[in-house]
Amino acid sequence: MGSKSKRRHAQKQYNRANNKPAAADVANETVANDNATAVTNQPAENTTTPTTVIMTPKEFRQAEKERAKQEKLLRKQQAKNAQDKNKNKDKKDKEKKPFFLVRFFRWLWRSLVSVFSELKKVHWPTFKQVAKATGIVLGIVVLFGIALLAIWVLFGLLHYLLVNGNLSGWKVF
Repeated sequence: MGSKSKRRHAQKQYNRANNKPAAADVANETVANDNATAVTNQPAENTTTPTTVIMTPKEFRQAEKERAKQEKLLRKQQAKNAQDKNKNKDKKDKEKKPFFLVRFFRWLWRSLVSVFSELKKVHWPTFKQVAKATGIVLGIVVLFGIALLAIWVLFGLLHYLLVNGNLSGWKVF
């Protein structure tokens, strides 16, 4: 890659980074010299185009380093300002905290209010729905009770057979 193509490549990167139009897109440009050149745009009638600067790759890297350094300083300053605001806010909060019982009762009141507001949103079943669901539950409980009774009787019978060897004198209960 020759030095002109390196400069063009560096210029394209610089223009992309700074949202500027590429040098090839600008009409009627003239280059002053080969080393560090400035492009001057001679605008056509009724059109204005921005002036772009062609930099050597070394100048481009230096400009990028400087831009990155400025952004870093700006971020540090913003972080410091945010920390200062948080410190001031924390101091004010500590000074204004009410007595712990007051805080507890406020918390309790807010909790109760939220519980009652949620209870208003509950869809309560009708009596018919409650009776039906209760009947189903009781029916299942009775069925399982009968099944457990049958298993209990069966195991009692097996135990009696193993111990006595015959069923004479066996009683269910």
